[in-house]
Amino acid sequence: MIHYPSDKMAGMVSHLASITKERLIISFAPDTWYYRGLKRFGELFPGPSKTTRAYLHTEEAVLKALGEAGFKPARTEMTGTNFYFSRLIEAVRA
Repeated sequence: MIHYPSDKMAGMVSHLASITKERLIISFAPDTWYYRGLKRFGELFPGPSKTTRAYLHTEEAVLKALGEAGFKPARTEMTGTNFYFSRLIEAVRA
Protein backbone atom coordinates (compact mmCIF):
# COMPACT_ATOMS: atom_id res chain seq x y z
CA MET A 1 0.00 0.00 0.00
CA ILE A 2 3.03 2.31 0.04
CA HIS A 3 2.19 3.55 -3.46
CA TYR A 4 -1.35 4.63 -2.58
CA PRO A 5 -2.30 7.81 -0.73
CA SER A 6 -4.62 7.40 2.25
CA ASP A 7 -7.72 8.39 0.29
CA LYS A 8 -7.06 5.62 -2.28
CA MET A 9 -5.78 2.88 0.04
CA ALA A 10 -9.23 1.64 1.11
CA GLY A 11 -10.34 1.45 -2.51
CA MET A 12 -7.34 -0.71 -3.38
CA VAL A 13 -7.99 -3.02 -0.43
CA SER A 14 -11.61 -3.32 -1.57
CA HIS A 15 -10.52 -4.11 -5.12
CA LEU A 16 -8.03 -6.75 -4.00
CA ALA A 17 -10.65 -8.29 -1.71
CA SER A 18 -13.07 -8.54 -4.61
CA ILE A 19 -10.66 -10.63 -6.68
CA THR A 20 -9.32 -12.99 -4.02
CA LYS A 21 -10.93 -16.19 -2.83
CA GLU A 22 -9.58 -16.71 0.67
CA ARG A 23 -6.67 -14.58 1.79
CA LEU A 24 -4.98 -11.22 1.36
CA ILE A 25 -1.48 -10.31 2.43
CA ILE A 26 -1.15 -6.55 2.74
CA SER A 27 2.13 -4.71 3.20
CA PHE A 28 2.21 -1.07 4.22
CA ALA A 29 4.50 1.49 5.80
CA PRO A 30 3.09 2.19 9.27
CA ASP A 31 2.27 5.79 10.12
CA THR A 32 4.14 6.33 13.38
CA TRP A 33 5.91 9.38 14.82
CA TYR A 34 9.24 7.66 14.15
CA TYR A 35 8.64 6.96 10.45
CA ARG A 36 7.09 10.40 9.90
CA GLY A 37 10.24 11.88 11.46
CA LEU A 38 12.54 9.82 9.23
CA LYS A 39 10.58 10.88 6.17
CA ARG A 40 10.72 14.56 7.15
CA PHE A 41 14.43 14.31 7.89
CA GLY A 42 15.01 12.94 4.38
CA GLU A 43 13.07 15.85 2.90
CA LEU A 44 15.68 18.27 4.28
CA PHE A 45 18.19 17.10 1.68
CA PRO A 46 17.96 18.05 -2.00
CA GLY A 47 17.26 15.51 -4.68
CA PRO A 48 14.50 12.96 -5.17
CA SER A 49 16.59 10.02 -3.95
CA LYS A 50 16.98 11.41 -0.43
CA THR A 51 13.46 10.77 0.85
CA THR A 52 10.94 8.04 0.26
CA ARG A 53 7.80 8.68 -1.71
CA ALA A 54 6.07 5.93 0.25
CA TYR A 55 2.72 6.78 1.76
CA LEU A 56 2.32 5.98 5.43
CA HIS A 57 -0.89 4.37 6.72
CA THR A 58 -2.14 3.76 10.24
CA GLU A 59 -2.73 0.14 11.11
CA GLU A 60 -6.23 1.10 12.24
CA ALA A 61 -7.07 2.47 8.78
CA VAL A 62 -5.81 -0.67 7.06
CA LEU A 63 -7.73 -2.93 9.46
CA LYS A 64 -10.88 -0.84 8.93
CA ALA A 65 -10.55 -1.16 5.15
CA LEU A 66 -10.06 -4.92 5.49
CA GLY A 67 -13.10 -5.19 7.76
CA GLU A 68 -15.27 -3.21 5.35
CA ALA A 69 -14.14 -5.56 2.58
CA GLY A 70 -15.22 -8.61 4.61
CA PHE A 71 -11.81 -9.69 5.92
CA LYS A 72 -10.31 -10.08 9.37
CA PRO A 73 -6.64 -10.23 10.36
CA ALA A 74 -5.17 -13.70 10.87
CA ARG A 75 -1.51 -12.76 11.44
CA THR A 76 0.57 -9.60 11.62
CA GLU A 77 4.31 -9.10 11.38
CA MET A 78 6.83 -6.27 11.16
CA THR A 79 9.53 -6.57 8.55
CA GLY A 80 12.57 -4.42 8.18
CA THR A 81 16.08 -3.82 6.99
CA ASN A 82 18.42 -0.91 7.64
CA PHE A 83 16.34 1.38 5.43
CA TYR A 84 12.95 -0.21 4.96
CA PHE A 85 10.26 -1.07 7.48
CA SER A 86 6.81 -2.38 6.76
CA ARG A 87 3.88 -4.02 8.44
CA LEU A 88 2.42 -7.20 6.99
CA ILE A 89 -1.13 -8.29 7.65
CA GLU A 90 -2.48 -11.62 6.51
CA ALA A 91 -6.26 -11.37 6.36
CA VAL A 92 -8.85 -14.06 5.75
CA ARG A 93 -12.51 -13.84 4.89
CA ALA A 94 -14.61 -13.06 7.95
